[in-house]
Amino acid sequence: MSISLNTPFRYTGISQDEADFLMHHYQQRGYRMKKYLNEDVRLWDVVVSLPERDRFPKTPLSMLNPLWR
Repeated sequence: MSISLNTPFRYTGISQDEADFLMHHYQQRGYRMKKYLNEDVRLWDVVVSLPERDRFPKTPLSMLNPLWR
């Protein structure tokens, strides 16, 4: 299972409080991010590099409907 760590995710047009919350949230988890001023100077954009996997983890059998098995 390979992981790509350079997948950018962008939050656009968010308030100062929301941008600060996201920065704090992602810094605690060790992700790289940047905060930019939006075209509307009252809003911010946040870009964070999130890990992405090739496949989703297998669904536990207890969560599958017996008719689907």
